[in-house]
Amino acid sequence: MASVARSVRDYIDTHPVVRDALALGIVNLSALTRRIQDATGIEQEDAVLVACRRYRPREKEAGYEAAIREVLDKARLEVRTRVAVLRARSSWRLMARLDKALTAMKGSDHVHVLHGSEAITIMLDENLVAQVKDILGPEEILEEQTGLAELNIRTPSLVADVPGILSFLVSSLSERGINLLDVISCHKDNMFLLEKQDLHEAMEVLDTVIQG
Repeated sequence: MASVARSVRDYIDTHPVVRDALALGIVNLSALTRRIQDATGIEQEDAVLVACRRYRPREKEAGYEAAIREVLDKARLEVRTRVAVLRARSSWRLMARLDKALTAMKGSDHVHVLHGSEAITIMLDENLVAQVKDILGPEEILEEQTGLAELNIRTPSLVADVPGILSFLVSSLSERGINLLDVISCHKDNMFLLEKQDLHEAMEVLDTVIQG
């Protein structure tokens, strides 16, 4: 029974639409049971049905949101505008040039570099774009975006001990239909890159989240 319950929880947790509908109490449990059986191969229909009835989202568990609230009560919201993003080819040749570009950007406090499997993403001030492109080589640039905004929720160090904070923030924004171009979580920083036209609404959402 324990393995069935775990399989059911894993299925529901990875299907947000199902999870949210369960939380609202608008799911046909018999139909959901059959869907989970088809997806998982579990034959015990009664066991799956019981697990569906007993399912409770982790965010509804006692103390879950209280722990997140304790962290966010001590957080602060920072806003940056005139942000640009450069996405460049990931190669050893570019890495050598990137070191030179970072040296040129040393005076800026707002530079983020993410090394992915296929591309290197650089978030920087708009006024540095031309200089950095010249150093990296325009032929190495895959994509360029300007006129963006960055929201950063800076949290106290205990953020590492509390699960679900980033998910809580992202879901708060997505529920309002705000598209996030990039999400970066690094130690105390939770940064959201978005289009400038979404900035005002996103600020309202995150400010409400912080203020509780």
